[in-house]
Amino acid sequence: MPLHGRHHAAQWVQYGTQHFLIDCGEATQYQILKYDLPWSRLVGICVSHLHADHIGGLPALLTTLHLQGRTRPIYVFGPLGLKAYLEATLMGTYQVLRYSLYVVEVWPGKEAICLWDASGLRIWGFALRHGVPTVGFRFAELPAERRVDGARVQSLGLSGADLSQLREKGAIDWQGSRLTWDDITLPPPPPRSYAYCSDTVYDKRLVEYVNGTTMLYHEATFLSSQQERARQTFHATAQEAARIAEAAGVQTLLIGHFSARYKDPLPLLREAQATFPATLLAEEGKTYMIDHA
Repeated sequence: MPLHGRHHAAQWVQYGTQHFLIDCGEATQYQILKYDLPWSRLVGICVSHLHADHIGGLPALLTTLHLQGRTRPIYVFGPLGLKAYLEATLMGTYQVLRYSLYVVEVWPGKEAICLWDASGLRIWGFALRHGVPTVGFRFAELPAERRVDGARVQSLGLSGADLSQLREKGAIDWQGSRLTWDDITLPPPPPRSYAYCSDTVYDKRLVEYVNGTTMLYHEATFLSSQQERARQTFHATAQEAARIAEAAGVQTLLIGHFSARYKDPLPLLREAQATFPATLLAEEGKTYMIDHA
């Protein structure tokens, strides 16, 4: 329930000029307006599953984009049943969109599925365990090229022609020794990644899909005192989210999707931090920068 100043699930992910929405619960439009997000630049929407708190606001958002005059296509990724849901809601309200809507349904098995590959970014979909078809997502930056070390080039006295030859051949003879491309370039920072796991019961298999992620968002619906309730509803505890983060060797854990029974989420944060200290709360309207390690 949207209580205690917490709305239904919706996250905005930006990589360069690419903008994506993950899940679209009720009032997502209001939140987009409140935080002045550029929804005209939205290129894709990732839907984890078809429970109302994760998809209830999507038909209205798609209609608003139509009424604003959008003509660019938009891609929607999600589990089986997504296409039928959108067709029923749009047709039931007599809505014909002026832009192309591409709905991609996925049902990952043991392997993650690549859903998006453009401008240095790949999005992978993988299976979550939540009692209904549910998909997790991983946004992965592609490795960058090595950068020329200007100071090294200058100290060696290399010309532009020498650099071009080095880039093409990989190595040249220079002043009586062998000079390689690696000798005059700097390694790029490690590629960044962001993984989204909501909703899901505690599942050790997730470690494979989110291993080494820069930032992992994992649901933490309950405290460990409600572990049996978590299992019954296919959710996870804060401690279980932390155990996944620890096993996967992630840099930062972001927890959210708190049960309405918790007015104050700080006990959930403390429980997770006891196992994985680098844990943050997912807070309304806050921006989280995903930096290089």
